[in-house]
Amino acid sequence: MDKRYTPLSPADQLRQRIALLEEISQQPGMPLAQAVRQLRTGLRLTVPEYARLTGVAVRTIHAVEAGTANPAIETADKLLKPFGLKLGVVAIPTGT
Repeated sequence: MDKRYTPLSPADQLRQRIALLEEISQQPGMPLAQAVRQLRTGLRLTVPEYARLTGVAVRTIHAVEAGTANPAIETADKLLKPFGLKLGVVAIPTGT
Protein backbone atom coordinates (compact mmCIF):
# COMPACT_ATOMS: atom_id res chain seq x y z
CA MET A 1 0.00 0.00 0.00
CA ASP A 2 1.10 3.51 -0.76
CA LYS A 3 2.38 5.06 2.46
CA ARG A 4 0.73 8.41 1.69
CA TYR A 5 -2.69 7.00 2.55
CA THR A 6 -4.20 6.05 5.88
CA PRO A 7 -4.67 2.26 5.93
CA LEU A 8 -8.24 1.03 5.43
CA SER A 9 -9.89 -1.67 7.46
CA PRO A 10 -10.26 -5.04 5.71
CA ALA A 11 -14.00 -4.42 5.28
CA ASP A 12 -13.34 -1.00 3.72
CA GLN A 13 -10.70 -2.51 1.43
CA LEU A 14 -13.17 -5.13 0.23
CA ARG A 15 -15.86 -2.50 -0.42
CA GLN A 16 -13.34 -0.38 -2.29
CA ARG A 17 -12.25 -3.32 -4.47
CA ILE A 18 -15.83 -4.31 -5.29
CA ALA A 19 -16.73 -0.72 -6.22
CA LEU A 20 -13.64 -0.41 -8.40
CA LEU A 21 -14.35 -3.65 -10.27
CA GLU A 22 -17.99 -2.64 -10.80
CA GLU A 23 -16.89 0.73 -12.16
CA ILE A 24 -14.49 -0.91 -14.62
CA SER A 25 -17.00 -3.57 -15.69
CA GLN A 26 -19.50 -0.83 -16.59
CA GLN A 27 -17.03 0.49 -19.19
CA PRO A 28 -16.22 -2.54 -21.39
CA GLY A 29 -14.44 -0.44 -24.04
CA MET A 30 -12.02 1.15 -21.56
CA PRO A 31 -8.48 1.39 -22.95
CA LEU A 32 -5.91 -0.85 -21.28
CA ALA A 33 -3.85 2.15 -20.13
CA GLN A 34 -6.82 3.65 -18.32
CA ALA A 35 -7.87 0.33 -16.77
CA VAL A 36 -4.37 -0.43 -15.45
CA ARG A 37 -3.95 3.04 -13.96
CA GLN A 38 -7.44 2.96 -12.44
CA LEU A 39 -6.84 -0.45 -10.86
CA ARG A 40 -3.46 0.53 -9.46
CA THR A 41 -4.43 3.94 -8.11
CA GLY A 42 -7.85 2.78 -6.96
CA LEU A 43 -6.22 0.13 -4.81
CA ARG A 44 -3.55 2.58 -3.60
CA LEU A 45 -0.67 0.58 -5.03
CA THR A 46 2.62 2.09 -6.08
CA VAL A 47 4.05 1.05 -9.44
CA PRO A 48 6.69 -1.19 -7.77
CA GLU A 49 3.98 -2.86 -5.64
CA TYR A 50 1.84 -3.42 -8.75
CA ALA A 51 4.89 -4.84 -10.55
CA ARG A 52 5.53 -7.36 -7.76
CA LEU A 53 1.85 -8.34 -7.73
CA THR A 54 1.64 -8.90 -11.49
CA GLY A 55 5.16 -10.00 -12.40
CA VAL A 56 5.44 -7.20 -14.98
CA ALA A 57 8.44 -4.85 -15.03
CA VAL A 58 8.05 -1.37 -13.53
CA ARG A 59 9.21 0.20 -16.79
CA THR A 60 6.53 -1.70 -18.73
CA ILE A 61 3.78 -0.59 -16.33
CA HIS A 62 4.89 3.04 -16.68
CA ALA A 63 4.80 2.72 -20.48
CA VAL A 64 1.38 1.01 -20.48
CA GLU A 65 -0.12 3.68 -18.21
CA ALA A 66 1.37 6.44 -20.38
CA GLY A 67 -0.11 4.81 -23.48
CA THR A 68 3.29 4.50 -25.15
CA ALA A 69 3.54 0.71 -24.94
CA ASN A 70 1.98 -1.90 -27.14
CA PRO A 71 2.10 -4.86 -24.75
CA ALA A 72 1.67 -8.45 -25.79
CA ILE A 73 -1.67 -10.01 -24.91
CA GLU A 74 0.11 -12.15 -22.30
CA THR A 75 1.48 -9.01 -20.61
CA ALA A 76 -1.93 -7.34 -20.65
CA ASP A 77 -3.47 -10.43 -19.10
CA LYS A 78 -0.77 -10.45 -16.37
CA LEU A 79 -1.69 -6.85 -15.52
CA LEU A 80 -5.39 -7.71 -15.21
CA LYS A 81 -5.44 -11.31 -13.89
CA PRO A 82 -4.91 -10.55 -10.16
CA PHE A 83 -8.22 -8.66 -10.26
CA GLY A 84 -10.21 -11.37 -12.01
CA LEU A 85 -10.11 -9.54 -15.35
CA LYS A 86 -8.75 -10.35 -18.80
CA LEU A 87 -8.35 -8.60 -22.11
CA GLY A 88 -11.28 -9.04 -24.49
CA VAL A 89 -12.88 -7.97 -27.73
CA VAL A 90 -15.64 -5.36 -27.68
CA ALA A 91 -17.84 -4.36 -30.61
CA ILE A 92 -17.53 -0.78 -31.79
CA PRO A 93 -20.89 1.01 -31.52
CA THR A 94 -22.32 1.82 -34.94
CA GLY A 95 -22.98 5.40 -35.90
CA THR A 96 -19.83 6.82 -34.30
